[in-house]
Amino acid sequence: MIFKTLTLNNFRVFNGQTTIDLNPRKEGMFERPIILFGGLNGAGKTSILTAIRLALLGKRALGAVITKKDYLTYLNEQTNKTATKAQQDAEGSITLSFSHTHQGKHNLYKVTRKWQLEGDEKLTLTINGEQDTSLNSEQVQAFLHEIVPPGIGDLFFFDGEKIAELAEDDTGSYLKEAVQKLLGIDIINRLSNDLDIYLKGLGAETADKDTLKKIKAAEEQKHKITQQVNATRDKADSIGAQLTELKKKIASKENQIQAQGGAWAKTKDQEQAQASELIELEKELTAKIRQELSGNLPMALAPTAMQNLIKQLTSDQKIKQAKAFGNELIQALPNLENELNQKFDKQSSNIMATVNSYFGQLVNQTALAEPKLDITDSEFALINAQVTEASQSQASIKELSTALSETQNKLSSLSINIERAPDAADLHELYSSLRELEKQRDTTSKEYISELLKAKEFKVKELELAKRLEKDYAKLKNNHSADKAVERVELSQHVLQDFKYALTELRVIQLEELFVKAYRKLARKEDLKLSAKIDPTSFDVNLVDAEGVIINRKSMSAGEKQIFAFAILEALGKLSGKVLPVVVDTPLGRLDSKHRNKLIKHYFPEASEQVILLSTDTEVDEDFYQAIEHKVSHAFEIEFNQNTNCSTLREGYFWAELAQEAK
Repeated sequence: MIFKTLTLNNFRVFNGQTTIDLNPRKEGMFERPIILFGGLNGAGKTSILTAIRLALLGKRALGAVITKKDYLTYLNEQTNKTATKAQQDAEGSITLSFSHTHQGKHNLYKVTRKWQLEGDEKLTLTINGEQDTSLNSEQVQAFLHEIVPPGIGDLFFFDGEKIAELAEDDTGSYLKEAVQKLLGIDIINRLSNDLDIYLKGLGAETADKDTLKKIKAAEEQKHKITQQVNATRDKADSIGAQLTELKKKIASKENQIQAQGGAWAKTKDQEQAQASELIELEKELTAKIRQELSGNLPMALAPTAMQNLIKQLTSDQKIKQAKAFGNELIQALPNLENELNQKFDKQSSNIMATVNSYFGQLVNQTALAEPKLDITDSEFALINAQVTEASQSQASIKELSTALSETQNKLSSLSINIERAPDAADLHELYSSLRELEKQRDTTSKEYISELLKAKEFKVKELELAKRLEKDYAKLKNNHSADKAVERVELSQHVLQDFKYALTELRVIQLEELFVKAYRKLARKEDLKLSAKIDPTSFDVNLVDAEGVIINRKSMSAGEKQIFAFAILEALGKLSGKVLPVVVDTPLGRLDSKHRNKLIKHYFPEASEQVILLSTDTEVDEDFYQAIEHKVSHAFEIEFNQNTNCSTLREGYFWAELAQEAK
């Protein structure tokens, strides 16, 4: 399949009719499979992906469980708002033309979907220029589903959210559903159920009326309960969808509050109180610093001079003490001489001479010395205490200054936060809206849980009736145990189960090989020794290193998980055997430069014969554009007009057109 053109008429951001050439162009013998669309966020890239999915899949593009009413409501919501303002019942439409080989014939198909307010969808199919009037809308959709089964379409037409969903899926549910659709296991299960119905019919032929009446009543009761189960599940799914939408709205409202300073507003009162405490502390610390500065601190500013002063004053004190001692000694010597004469008559003169000689030397040592700074003892003690206090004051000033600096820094940060926070009145409406949404979420959540519990109760009753019916059918089956038809049916059912398991195991092995090949192509050099193991029952995909150790996917980075998801999609696509275009919307958002480089060089150019890539200027930037330019057939830039709220297309890709004009 190759997409030729896509025509959008009043679809989403595209007002009026816009026809886009999607047919890949060649350069000589060289294929150029990539059609590149560039646009900023909100310009309309997703509109192109949505249009392609809608054109081919119809309401299944929105999911497996969606009512016709909801689908028509959705279509009307896609009609361009500018067009509906000009004309309330403005028509919206999508037309996709594509070439495809079906049942051995290569044809050009054109599918068109049209809708209007309060009207039904009109779906038409044109083959080689002639409209096929033999098919009604449902038959046209069935034909499109043959070409692109809904489960397969998700493998070829996807966006960054699908990649993220698959990357974070640790349950294997997405992969299991995709593989079962690829293998046609749902058809096998349906055939097995049909055989069960056939067996029940055989047994009923020989059953007595009472037994048949009993079985019929049980079947009717089971049918009613099954309807209740389905209705309750549908209602739960509907409520679940509402709950999901409410959660999105809550997240959006929280982001809006965050953008307007809501994060700062939440703590504004607390921070204002803390700021008041810090202001008081700043005043207290400043007062203590001033007190220290008005005291003896200046003495600490000249520590050497103060040390020399104390040293000199200490020396002067010793001199004064020595002089005082000498004066007292001189006064005391006459009395000492009298005492010696009385007690040591003959020896007194010798003793006195020794005393005079000894003390004379001491007195003479200080007799000539004079104090340089003649101050009193009390004055010396005062100066000595002031110098000691000045040293302590210097240490205290250092501690107080550090505390003051820290306080001022905290106060500055709080002031910035307080300034960032808007007034409570500015956010009142947003917070009121958020609280209302949260109330709706809580109410809806209770309803959702209630419906799930009801569905569970109905399901339990349904299973009980199913077991009872199974016993009754077993009795009927025993009545025909010798019937060849019964034996053949039972044998067929066993064969179907064996075929189902054998097919699953075979395909899982093929999927492992395809996945490893794709992953090694996209992964970084250090990951090339990795292999994969897929559980055929749960369909969990595990990466295994060279030593056979399973790698925990939760430990992988966001970029590594996205490469993992791309590898799964490529492997599933190749396993499907379908040759379809690949359409990818904003796929590179969470990838680092190395992983982006791998995708740009080894995935997009080789993903299909036609690759439609929808990117922002920061994803496929100038460097990446140059890396794939030789594979780009042509490119478009989607330009959004703020005045009209509509988008237009021009051929070229951001800077690429300017570069071509310069050449």
